[in-house]
Amino acid sequence: MTDTIRAVGESNLCDIPEPCNHCIYWSFPEEFERTKLELSEGKQELETKKRMWIVQTLRTFGSCGQILYRSNAPIGYAEYGPSRRFPNIKMYESQPIGKIEDGVVFLSCLYITEKSLRGRGLGERLLDAVVSNLKKRRFKALETYARKGSSQNPSGPVELYLKNGFRVKNEINPEFPIVRLDLNSG
Repeated sequence: MTDTIRAVGESNLCDIPEPCNHCIYWSFPEEFERTKLELSEGKQELETKKRMWIVQTLRTFGSCGQILYRSNAPIGYAEYGPSRRFPNIKMYESQPIGKIEDGVVFLSCLYITEKSLRGRGLGERLLDAVVSNLKKRRFKALETYARKGSSQNPSGPVELYLKNGFRVKNEINPEFPIVRLDLNSG
């Protein structure tokens, strides 16, 4: 088995694994709410919307995702971009969770599709690819919302981030803190 990680581009948009390929939670919150009940009928519409968002982000920001492949089959996905490209952040800011800093890169998704493959270092490899990409591009910091003691969160557990150099930025909600990695230090 060979694992590879490739940046998302227009040529491999079809490789984004389920359910990430049609998840518009962060980028189109109103439409996500409207369509989540009719998901089985609306998957194609959501995939089209997601691809459109990625293409626009690629053109205005550059690389905004990484796909992890195992023997050429996609098994993991990471998505990131400027915080302003993720309108659903505003909902988290209005709740007692906290604010993602303006101007930092927001990691909206770090996901290994098969539960049996989680906890084996694949998420760390995907996270390393994101961090490496952003450091080369000289971004200031990467932030995300993470959940303590649970991988039941699109961006993964707090413990994964702490183990990989992130720090807890705030704990307004102790079970769901914002974690941050300063990219231009060291």
